[in-house]
Amino acid sequence: MTENNMQSIADSLNNILENNPLLKSNFSAEDMDVYKHMMESWHDVVSASPTMFENWSKTVFAYQQDAFKLWGQYWGIHHQEEKQPVIEPSAGDRRFQDEKWQDNPVFDFLKQSYLLSARMVTEMADGAGLPEDQQHKLNFYTDFAVNALSPSNFMATNPEVIDQAMETKGQSLVDGFKNLLEDMETGSITTTDHSAFKVGENLGTTPGAVVYRNQLIELIQYTPTTAKVSKKPMLVVPPCVNKFYIFDLNERKSMVKYAVDQGHTVFMISWRNASQETADLKWDDYLDLGVITAMKTVLEISKAPKIDLLSWCNGGSMLVCALAVMEDELRKKVSTACFQASMIDFSDPGEVKVFVDEAQMKIFEKKLNKSGVLAGNDLGNAMAMLHANDSIWNFFINNYLMGKIPPPYDVLYWNADTSNLPQQFYTYYVENMYHKNLLKEPGALTMLGKPVDVRNIDVPCYFLSATGDHIVPWKTSYEVTKILPGEVEFILTTGGHVSGTIINHPVKNRRKYWLNGDQNEHADGWHESAELVEGSWWDHYFAWVKKHDHEEKAAPKSLGNKIYPVLCAAPGTYVLEDVPQNL
Repeated sequence: MTENNMQSIADSLNNILENNPLLKSNFSAEDMDVYKHMMESWHDVVSASPTMFENWSKTVFAYQQDAFKLWGQYWGIHHQEEKQPVIEPSAGDRRFQDEKWQDNPVFDFLKQSYLLSARMVTEMADGAGLPEDQQHKLNFYTDFAVNALSPSNFMATNPEVIDQAMETKGQSLVDGFKNLLEDMETGSITTTDHSAFKVGENLGTTPGAVVYRNQLIELIQYTPTTAKVSKKPMLVVPPCVNKFYIFDLNERKSMVKYAVDQGHTVFMISWRNASQETADLKWDDYLDLGVITAMKTVLEISKAPKIDLLSWCNGGSMLVCALAVMEDELRKKVSTACFQASMIDFSDPGEVKVFVDEAQMKIFEKKLNKSGVLAGNDLGNAMAMLHANDSIWNFFINNYLMGKIPPPYDVLYWNADTSNLPQQFYTYYVENMYHKNLLKEPGALTMLGKPVDVRNIDVPCYFLSATGDHIVPWKTSYEVTKILPGEVEFILTTGGHVSGTIINHPVKNRRKYWLNGDQNEHADGWHESAELVEGSWWDHYFAWVKKHDHEEKAAPKSLGNKIYPVLCAAPGTYVLEDVPQNL
């Protein structure tokens, strides 16, 4: 690929960006710099790999043979009785389920032509022979481009869209354009019926009150439902990249309500959505003003000698760091610490590693410098790209081509209720953990004026991972068993990043989990030796918590105390703040 060719492609991409209103609202000039950088890197490596062209020629030849067979079927070269599908969609591909993709020769030809071309391009990318990180990026962006060009994504080549337009006399196309204009205002694709939900009314409804507030967090205490409660309060540290109420969607899914009903006095951190007012906050501020302040406040309110800690996702990252650098006196008050979908070793951070190489980070930093915060929509759109057919193109077709509104789904509402992050917090987290993998290295990082050594975390720890988690691979999370010095209980559940960990209520639960594997083994060996249990891991976790320092007392008659009075009812004010997410 010559320099002129690359410039031509870059110019074409810029023209598309300028003239396509949907792309223009979602992709910036900095985003285009990322794509141009990828093409340049690809060109450099391809030029140094002569065997690549031999592999590609074989792939192209195979494509030509199958394409000729397909064309022959539709142009009468082959007899009708010989007509069989040359290629079929892979199992689980829902794009071509409508009967017309099979029964109508035009759409069948389009479908198979596309699948053949997609296979060829994908195999060419797979055979590029690049270094591992570059190969991963090439495969990812190739898949994204191939999926974007599916005939199902275009009005004139999708039989379902055509039928819908004819049945509604074009109203579906009008409605779809209206949906597009509305989403362009917000900068993200609508994935659920937002009118069906309201936080505090049918989401995040477990009774409680805010008993502490600073510029970064609100601390919620939930009302007990049992006559007696554990003497140890439980503090939940949710991720600050999402809202806390994933722990409290509704009675059938709420981990908060389940914990309260099990006799725990539960406190919850509600992180403030970052804006210009909090743009200067750093990673250390989230540890100090967030995790550590919340711990101290909970202990003061409950007057308890010990505390249980429960975290999830990057809330677990913050909790690990806080435990590593907090004063010994405070850490001794921790009875147990639970980490759901959390890592200490970031050597394989899953599919998100495609976004965190040095070149892309530097380009993205230019965008962050303008606003001072990472827009929640930017992070949400990146996560959607990891499963584009389900998270982007499915809704693109439904909303814009079919003119429909997605059905209500509480998890997708929560997922779309994004949070901004301060620039310095985000860059510190990504650079030092995802990119450089320094958290596991003793003394490599300094937080709150102290060198970070996770070997200081000698409290009983419970690590929970999920088999289908594409953000925190379970085998990477398992490495904590080789790093932490004390008791580490490792549990592996079926499900995904959300569906296996947070949404796992024991009632009518069809999931299962593994435990008690040999931790002297590596991940696969642990899995082979582990015991399989049907049901939710929640019951096992709460039983594990009770094994450590468990005593009971009468449930408190009121929330907070004289020093920390009730400020407002749960879910509080920070979770409801209207902060722009499309900066």
